[in-house]
Amino acid sequence: MNDELDERIDDLVAYIKALAPEVNVLKTGEIFEDEHANLEVYSPLTWTNEQCRTLQRQIAAHTADMHMDTGYLVLVYVCTPEQQVAEAQLTLLRAKKKIRVAEKVLAQAAHLGLLQPESAAADLVPA
Repeated sequence: MNDELDERIDDLVAYIKALAPEVNVLKTGEIFEDEHANLEVYSPLTWTNEQCRTLQRQIAAHTADMHMDTGYLVLVYVCTPEQQVAEAQLTLLRAKKKIRVAEKVLAQAAHLGLLQPESAAADLVPA
């Protein structure tokens, strides 16, 4: 990404935060088609779908102007509270699955005598 684009994205994030200081804005790092960047906006869980749609429309108007003025296409998606809850549930489900797999591997390793002593294993885990 170039410096000018980074500056435009920073300006866009500042614009979004000026509209709704309580939201969290994340750059996804994913590029799908012709866009230059993608942002996700996470509203407070207390927001209504209408509040999310209103913010989405305001951001879309601004990004359309930015695209016309600069040629940079930055897509911004406002996640509703329901979408955030569903994403959190999916993340938790995936984490639980990873834990089960890790526990199975460790149980097999213990059975085979491959486990390191607790103090050595603890050194490998970041605090």
